[in-house]
Amino acid sequence: MNIEYIDDFIKVAEYQSLNQASKILNISTPALSKRIKSIEEYFESDLFYRTSRGIFLTENGKLVLNKVKAIKSDIDELKIQTLKNGNSTIRIGLLPSFSLYKWAEQKKEIINESLSIKIESNTQMLLDHLHDGDIDVIIGDITATENSQLYSKILYHEKYMVVFPITSNLRISDNIFSSDLMDEQLLLLNPPCDTLAFIQKNFSKTKMKIEHKSDLESILANVKAEKGITIIPQSLITRVESMNLLIKELENHSREIGLIAYNEEIAQKVWNILNE
Repeated sequence: MNIEYIDDFIKVAEYQSLNQASKILNISTPALSKRIKSIEEYFESDLFYRTSRGIFLTENGKLVLNKVKAIKSDIDELKIQTLKNGNSTIRIGLLPSFSLYKWAEQKKEIINESLSIKIESNTQMLLDHLHDGDIDVIIGDITATENSQLYSKILYHEKYMVVFPITSNLRISDNIFSSDLMDEQLLLLNPPCDTLAFIQKNFSKTKMKIEHKSDLESILANVKAEKGITIIPQSLITRVESMNLLIKELENHSREIGLIAYNEEIAQKVWNILNE
């Protein structure tokens, strides 16, 4: 049995619902169901019984739940202790857009010695790694998760910018609001994508014409060819400045970039490293 599946088992038992637990854990319901099946196969016993009202523990399931809760508590305490002893490298995942250069010069030695770095293109992929135990803390979009079990700490706020060709009617607007984009062809990265998640969360009541591309370079090339517009985080505008495209702030919208972890002490240690 994969040790990372322990938390999956606990959450399903707690919420008595695969759908609800999958939302809290930030994984798909089919993937969670497969993990629960793996646990049951390991113990060679049905640990849950399924009904139209939900999923409930069997007697064997209750026995396993009590034991794995104790095991998880011991593992968490052990991890905290190893960090306190200073003998452990913290595994950190971050977005490419994260402005690590803010600390790069004066913190290079500290970062190299204290943190191992994993980079992914979006927060959801980082959250998946965090849940699977591949990393200890991530630097990502805090607004991308609603998991109440996660601890978060804001590093900075980042605006969203609208990028469009010089021929676009958006050029005559002093300010750009989401309502101004309803008739535009919007080009975004393939899901999962932080900007797409932001749009789905904030513009859910409006219909937008969205076309997906595989990479930012393809998106910007299509914008330059007057085939649409795009929205990007402010930290990525350096990729645009030499392309003869126009950039304006999307009014009233920003995101919070910060530390996200299951363990507050680990997140605080990373915070201290970055701000020493």
